Amino acid sequence: MIIKKLVFILTLLAVTNCGYEPIYSKKETLNISINKIELIGDKKINRSIVSFANLRETKNVNYSYDLNLNSSKKIEVVSKNSAGNVTSFKITIIVKFSLKDPNDQGAVIKSKNFRTSFIYNNKKNKFDLLQYEKIVEKNLVEKIAEEITIYINS
Repeated sequence: MIIKKLVFILTLLAVTNCGYEPIYSKKETLNISINKIELIGDKKINRSIVSFANLRETKNVNYSYDLNLNSSKKIEVVSKNSAGNVTSFKITIIVKFSLKDPNDQGAVIKSKNFRTSFIYNNKKNKFDLLQYEKIVEKNLVEKIAEEITIYINS
């Protein structure tokens, strides 16, 4: 019993003193400056991505880029029961990301499509279903925003 406590304490001390730090403990700041942000498609998704990824327009910078986000959301039926009632849905969020150089006639510097989806079961109470869809959408948008931040900084 004493040996277990001693091993636990030594392990705890080793982990806390080794400089261990969670990967996403700090919001990463962008290594670039953005002149203009153009949002096309689903406004709610676009605004959430801009907010979660800390994308901000910076004025009075000599060299900056134009950012374009084109997002869409699709909810489709995945399965039905024998009576023809929907039993599960699939929500898919697609974001087309491009970073352009305004000084070079809008030449594309970086471009990538981000796609994420989630399958969930239908609920009898439609209000609960809508609330659950909002939570799922928020989680998917956060995931895409995180991927965009990593992509920009790479």
